[in-house]
This record gives sequence, structure tokens and C-alpha cells, in this order.
Amino acid sequence: MTGAPADGYAPIVVPKRVGIAWLLLLAGPIGIVVLIAIWPRIRVRYLVRLPMSSAAFDRMHTMQLRRLWCSWLGALGVLVSFALKWYVPLALVVLAVSALSIMAAVRAHLTLPWTYPTAIADARGAWLTLRGVHAAFVAAL
Repeated sequence: MTGAPADGYAPIVVPKRVGIAWLLLLAGPIGIVVLIAIWPRIRVRYLVRLPMSSAAFDRMHTMQLRRLWCSWLGALGVLVSFALKWYVPLALVVLAVSALSIMAAVRAHLTLPWTYPTAIADARGAWLTLRGVHAAFVAAL
């Protein structure tokens, strides 16, 4: 991601494309049941270990944690603010802090794809395409 020498590996889960199996949804409830039955066979995931510098990994991990905790705390704060409706000033403060927390979670969610490369498998699962890698990584590969 950064062009810095890698001093570790980052695990990335790569889903395999489902292909035309989505057409089973058009068959109604029977197609949905068939899709659920064959889902584990067609939706194979790969775990790829990509070389990554510790600074890039830390940035990615920080964004993941921020997205997780800010979204949970923001949602919990909204619920608490509705529970505190008997004391409006406190409820408004909790609601404002919750809104800020949710905005931080959304910002982290939108920033996260730019902090690590994405990998996509082809329909057969024979090739992986990496996107968002540094030019020095491509040259070295």
C-alpha cells in the first residue's frame, strides 16, 4: 500500500464470485432453498496473507476498530437518549455524542477500503486480482 518494505503479513479474506447462481432467486421459494443448500459449495472463501508494513497494518487495524466501536457506542447512545427522555437536556447531550460517534464510524467505514488492498477471485477460483497495491509491489512481483 505504501511502498515501504513489508515486515509482516496482513490476512485478507477473498470471496469467490457466485456467478449465475443468483438466478435461482427468480425461481421463488424453491430457488431460495436450493441456493441456501448449495451456498457452501459455491461461495468458497480464501484467506490470503499479503505482505504489509507495520505502519500500514496499524492504520488498517485502527480504522477497523474505530468503525466497530463507534458504531456500537453510537447506536447504544441513541437508545440511551430515548430512555432518558424524562430529562431532556441530558438526553440531547447523549444524542449529540451518539451522532458524532456514528459519523466517526461512517467516516472510518468509507476510509477503510483505501487502507488495504482488495482481492477478487475469478469464477473458477484459479486467479486472484489485487487492487490498490503499490507500484513497487507490482514490480517486485
